[in-house]
Amino acid sequence: MAYLLSAIDDFVGIAASRPTSRQPQRWPLAARCALAFIGCGVLAAQAQDSWRDQLDQTISNLVVSRRSPAAIRAARRVSAAAEPAVAFLPIAVCAVAGLLQGDRRSSWVPGLTVITGMAARRRLAQVVARPRPPETIWMAEPEGFSLPSKHTSLAVLTAGACANAVGAGPLLSNGAAITAGAAVGGSRICLGVHWATDVLAAWLFAAGWLALAELATADPRPRRRQRAPFRLRRGDSR
Repeated sequence: MAYLLSAIDDFVGIAASRPTSRQPQRWPLAARCALAFIGCGVLAAQAQDSWRDQLDQTISNLVVSRRSPAAIRAARRVSAAAEPAVAFLPIAVCAVAGLLQGDRRSSWVPGLTVITGMAARRRLAQVVARPRPPETIWMAEPEGFSLPSKHTSLAVLTAGACANAVGAGPLLSNGAAITAGAAVGGSRICLGVHWATDVLAAWLFAAGWLALAELATADPRPRRRQRAPFRLRRGDSR
């Protein structure tokens, strides 16, 4: 009986110490990163008067002809939510939460992801140097070049990085990033300060950068569950 109890105890300990499979898969992340950057690059490399410009002009004319004062007010509020001062708040919350839980990685990864991503976006915009839509349709005062959209990039990066930091999982993280990008990007198109493909390029760029950040910061070592405090006593068999 003592031998049987010892064997059961050893088996439970081995099962509890097996590595979990919750680490992000590197190949899907690498593929997502490459495809997103390629898509952004295709949009950025289009020449003037190409299919991109024709599509943008069509969408812009449609939006401008149908926007109302109420839609413009709503677009301004949504766009204001993607300002750097506002985006700093969820990043700061993630940093504090990570420190309180003893998870240093969750405390610094979101901020670093957003800061480096926005710096890379700014450089890309300077290289592409795409002009804004005509000033006659502006309902806000833009800054810098048009592609990729700064506000959309910041919204997607912040939502995705913070969702990853709290362990939301790929489905929820991607959903948060897509929702934030669609809302903010749509507001920028409504305000007449961005073309539609500026927003699409921003979403692709931010999605690629988020995947790249996950690849760079992922722990290559498999996580192991701590051995459960399971210990049978010989007296328990009575």
